[in-house]
Amino acid sequence: MPCTICNQFQGQWPINSRLDSQPHDTQPVRNYLVPKFTWEELELSASACYCCEILAKGCRECFSMHGIQVSDIRHCSLRFYYPLHVEDVEEEECGKYVTVHLASGKRFEVEVFATEDDECPVPDAWDYFATSKRTSPGTDSEEALGKMKEWIEECVAEHSDYLCQAPEHPILPKRVVDVGRSNEDVKLVETNGEKGQYICLSHCWGPTQIITTKLATLEDRKKGIPWSELSKTFQEAITLTRTLGFQYIWIDSLCIIQDSAQDWEIESAKMASIYSEGHLTIAATRSPDGAGGLFCATPDVEVFGTTPDGEAYSLFFRQRIDHQLDAGFETAGFTATEAEYPLLTRAWVYQERMLSTRVLHFGRYELFFECKSAIRCECGAIAFNGAGTEAPVPLIKIEYADILAQYHEGYEGQALEDIRYQGARMWRTMVCGYTALRLTMSKDRLPAIRGLAKQLASGRRSRYLAGLWEESLQDDLLWMVYATSTLLKPRPYPPNAPTWSWASVETLVSYWDCISLTDIEGNVAEEREPYEQFSVIELCEVQPSGMDDFGTIKSGELRISGHVAEGILEREVDVYEGKEIVVHYVTFANSRLRMKADYLLDHEGPHQTLPGTTVLCLRLSLLQEGEKQALISLVLKKSPHLADRYERIGTLKVSGRLGSVEPTGAIFEGCETRKLVIV
Repeated sequence: MPCTICNQFQGQWPINSRLDSQPHDTQPVRNYLVPKFTWEELELSASACYCCEILAKGCRECFSMHGIQVSDIRHCSLRFYYPLHVEDVEEEECGKYVTVHLASGKRFEVEVFATEDDECPVPDAWDYFATSKRTSPGTDSEEALGKMKEWIEECVAEHSDYLCQAPEHPILPKRVVDVGRSNEDVKLVETNGEKGQYICLSHCWGPTQIITTKLATLEDRKKGIPWSELSKTFQEAITLTRTLGFQYIWIDSLCIIQDSAQDWEIESAKMASIYSEGHLTIAATRSPDGAGGLFCATPDVEVFGTTPDGEAYSLFFRQRIDHQLDAGFETAGFTATEAEYPLLTRAWVYQERMLSTRVLHFGRYELFFECKSAIRCECGAIAFNGAGTEAPVPLIKIEYADILAQYHEGYEGQALEDIRYQGARMWRTMVCGYTALRLTMSKDRLPAIRGLAKQLASGRRSRYLAGLWEESLQDDLLWMVYATSTLLKPRPYPPNAPTWSWASVETLVSYWDCISLTDIEGNVAEEREPYEQFSVIELCEVQPSGMDDFGTIKSGELRISGHVAEGILEREVDVYEGKEIVVHYVTFANSRLRMKADYLLDHEGPHQTLPGTTVLCLRLSLLQEGEKQALISLVLKKSPHLADRYERIGTLKVSGRLGSVEPTGAIFEGCETRKLVIV
């Protein structure tokens, strides 16, 4: 009789058939899942079932490596995935996982796998067992160093003629850290336009003040930087820079004078060139602050022996490697990203990843590597992109690099229009990914993506307007806040940007045409779906407060004309999953439509907008989305600060089957065309 916990490492078939003989036109349930059992039950089963004995032994040793006490386990669950057909193993999830749920509320996942080595046999009596690669024992090991060099050399040799082009002898940033030959030789140098290769560091500052360069310490830093004053992350990054054979590393807190607004403005404006021209960016991905460092141990456990029938076996156990790296819309949160990859939750880091030719991530479980042509990890499974359906940043980075290259290939006619649309769509996709991340200073909303905007401007050759672009302004205005009222924030004051810009709010935003994982796997569509635009933009002007158009904004206004319907703002409270959700509506003479608020309208302050406020709904665009279509309008109110001006407070979206949405009827029937100025 099969074991009720492990099923003796067999997948489930509705009929007694072997894997390679199962008919292709059937859809059997192959996965074997046990949602709940106790550790004691597994131990008891192990006394009679040799497969459970293997599981218990491997898990127990894995727990010991990670400081988990068996007494802290509340219960366990098991997920064994099997392919439907042998030839499907490359496309289907075939992993084997045991999850323990701890008394603290946390959970710990153990991954069980075989390797493809001849010395790692899997008995014929077992069903299909997933194979994986073992990681190095630690990210500071000789094995890890060899893997780093292999990835970097592969990129330089195989990708340099395509997307991963980087200057062989770039102009050095204004200041770099000279790592010297020993810890006593570390110092800050001003390069005076010299050329040379350098590495960048991407890291979380954390709540504790790390070492910085200020006006008062600049000259001292140039004489030498005491090793003891450097954070663990800085020390390990400098040591690695030496090991990889480089003399210079650029570290923001040391290379930008932190109490000089002028120096910060000048040097932060160079982010695009600093990261894109660096030979490599080292990312302290696992560390929430400077004390975390780069390196960590990544052990596994081997369990081997023979079955009762005399067949040899060898399996490996390790903490499950989570390749769901990025925050996104599906969770509107960070889940594993925050716990295991805290660096990747920071907004400033988004452009560092996208701009860098190569990024070497020091993760919680392993090393992983991103360049503009490929992604790599030690276990080899990063290409499966985790469990989500959203396009992860490494794949967006590759698509973005390809679009940048196409801008310079001299397209004409429809081909040029297609690449312009894909470039605009790529920017909107990057905005969605960027706004999902955390930013300590609200005023950095535009500066923290400034480098990407500057780089893209060289290809688009279009005016950049507070996070939007002149050539695609009609489409760029169609952003919508992706959050319920419980996640909305007040609109910042003083403002970060004009209200028509996504940078005017602090919440995750979405666009209708974001590039998805499905788009990338099937190649991004070259042509956009049918659409109709109803408003006319007459003028858009932005006044920057800094040295260029890509940083902070002093003011901006949008002059636009279109059909306008007048309504009254209403507010109701619904209960969803035990939480009160504030819902806003706009009531018109003959209808009532739900509104998506841009920010926390009820919050007291200069942007407060209460129920009963008269609002205007400006019809913008009718978009086709497969077999559906949507009419999107902006919801505006009179500006309390400027006469004859309006502020955006939300959006209306009317959706339906193709042909069912009437853009000229309903609330816009009989409405007049008006010219409005939105600030």
